[in-house]
Amino acid sequence: MSNSLTLTASAIEATRKLVADEPEYFGKHLRVYLAGKGCDGFDYGVTFDHEDPTDVVYQIESDIRLICDQRSMEFVAGSSIDWVDDERGRGFLVNNPNHRKFRGKFYKKEVWRKKLSESASETQ
Repeated sequence: MSNSLTLTASAIEATRKLVADEPEYFGKHLRVYLAGKGCDGFDYGVTFDHEDPTDVVYQIESDIRLICDQRSMEFVAGSSIDWVDDERGRGFLVNNPNHRKFRGKFYKKEVWRKKLSESASETQ
């Protein structure tokens, strides 16, 4: 399993356009994060945010960085982020090839919260 995070060409293009069009995004980086978990696995989020010194940082292009907090990396590692504008909606879409690993009732909220808190303890 690759630990990297990647952006597709359409996500790179959308990131540049959003930064150019939206003043509040200037100086911020693209952040991927865990937004929650259901029976079908994790829900992912992508937003513009400032980099934290403890973030994992991927320099995608000279002007684009992708950031993720260390606690979430175990669950998003290997993901690719795409930009979609179709019947699913308009926005960033996280494609995680390991998504199935985190599905179902056997990977309960308590388990992943414990893993996240253990990871946070290790980084302090």
